[in-house]
Amino acid sequence: MDNKIDLHLHTLVSDGHATPLEMLAAAQAAGLKQVSFTDHDALGAYRHWGDLFARAGELGIDLISGIELDTNYRDEELHLLGYGFRIDDKALNERLRLVQGLRRQRVLRQLEDINRYFGRKVVDRKKVILPQRDSLMKPHLVHAMLDEGLFPDYREAARWLSVNAQVPIHVPKLPMADAIRMIVQAGGEAVLAHPGYIVAETPIGLDEMLAELAPLGLAGIEVDYPYYQEKEPAPAFPDREAESAMVERLRALADRFRLKKTRGSDAHDVEALMKYAAGDSVSVSKT
Repeated sequence: MDNKIDLHLHTLVSDGHATPLEMLAAAQAAGLKQVSFTDHDALGAYRHWGDLFARAGELGIDLISGIELDTNYRDEELHLLGYGFRIDDKALNERLRLVQGLRRQRVLRQLEDINRYFGRKVVDRKKVILPQRDSLMKPHLVHAMLDEGLFPDYREAARWLSVNAQVPIHVPKLPMADAIRMIVQAGGEAVLAHPGYIVAETPIGLDEMLAELAPLGLAGIEVDYPYYQEKEPAPAFPDREAESAMVERLRALADRFRLKKTRGSDAHDVEALMKYAAGDSVSVSKT
């Protein structure tokens, strides 16, 4: 697959660490020709920095509108990528406003719980609530606790948060079929995000799932993706061979169901974008 393409990038609009402009500059430096910002339940990357599509064009980059939606499929949280849709679509934006509002309420309540538990300002509201940040998320709290040295790693901090900062605010997830329909009705294409994790971490049969969703409008699956983590090896993908085997399996499934194959780094910062573009492993924050 063309390594000049990266259709899965995050910015500080959700849980990334750089602005879209910084990521575009890095993409140009890395020689990328087509990219998409797929922030979680948010489109601010395309709004808060002026005409980003024109800026990308000036850099010789084809920018595709994108998003990553939390969805529900058989009681599992799965992620759906949307591409090429109208960013001003009414139904899509109404859904995003609902989700962002609930996310914000939940994180702010958890922030207070964390600071109350430790008896000091562990999480600084001003560092979490940024003018350009649409989606407040768990990683913002987890990284703040890690920066304070309270936990040895992300998983341990996230586990503590889920036990000790529970709040009665539910953020509803669209059924996968409804999310696909929403993207299609907005003029876009729906693509299943990092499906290798579905195989490795859920009881869902991917073959059966694709047979169900392809007729409903699923256009593609993310085939090229950095499953192998050099710094934090995942048990299901302990080496490059395991990653390659999964990619080949996904490629065959895409061909079988006549789905598009996409490529994405899931990069949350400039360094990860550059590493994946160069063919190196990257550290992925899976949320």
